[in-house]
Amino acid sequence: MDDKNSKKKKAPAVAQNYWEQIDTLIPEWEMVRNRTLIAPDVRRDYIHSHGIALHALGRVGNSLLRESVDPAAWAPCLKKLSGVDWARSNPAWEGRAIIGGRVSKSHTNLTLTVNYLRRVLGLDLSPEEQRAEDAYQRGDS
Repeated sequence: MDDKNSKKKKAPAVAQNYWEQIDTLIPEWEMVRNRTLIAPDVRRDYIHSHGIALHALGRVGNSLLRESVDPAAWAPCLKKLSGVDWARSNPAWEGRAIIGGRVSKSHTNLTLTVNYLRRVLGLDLSPEEQRAEDAYQRGDS
């Protein structure tokens, strides 16, 4: 089997492992599964269950794969996400994932949310991500 086919066969297991690691870092997801918290309350109070955050987490996982970070080494890196304040009330999300109190999934907002997560993880920004971050920091976005 060539290397490309081998990677394709391993991809579902790598993706499952990634999302299982993310799942352990977001306690509200387990609380919903255990029925100690209801999903509408989570969506009202946190952004981690909104499409923008899920998409951003997916892009971060893709970055880890592209940057040849060994999936076995992801756990310590991803553990840093446990320190993220996913509350909608967190002012860090305004202008990134939230505009005027509403979740926004525009391309720019997605990129800025990815940037936030990449910085938490200590990952470099791509040139496109850096341009969006610079514009955000200048107040241009």
